[in-house]
Amino acid sequence: MLKNGFMEKVLAENVKRLCKEQKKQLKDLAAEMGVDPASLNRAMYGNARLDTIEKMATALGVSIKSLFDPIDDDTIEGYIKIKGKIYQFNSREELNKILK
Repeated sequence: MLKNGFMEKVLAENVKRLCKEQKKQLKDLAAEMGVDPASLNRAMYGNARLDTIEKMATALGVSIKSLFDPIDDDTIEGYIKIKGKIYQFNSREELNKILK
């Protein structure tokens, strides 16, 4: 059984992450969806209607399912600079290989 609010948190985090990846602000996403930013915010953190979720997915170019994929809190990703060279990593394994 999911904790109350879990799905909304996942939806909100995924929408924010996708916007960041696509260099969009939430107000830009709202404009693409044809809703005002306050409505988008309520949909992300409340009980969003299916048509609103469909608009989010379409505007972000992703599937509805991907908006609800659980966030892996154990994910490690980032950049590290070693001796003037910058490396990107998306997992502990990649980071460990870089550090060897």
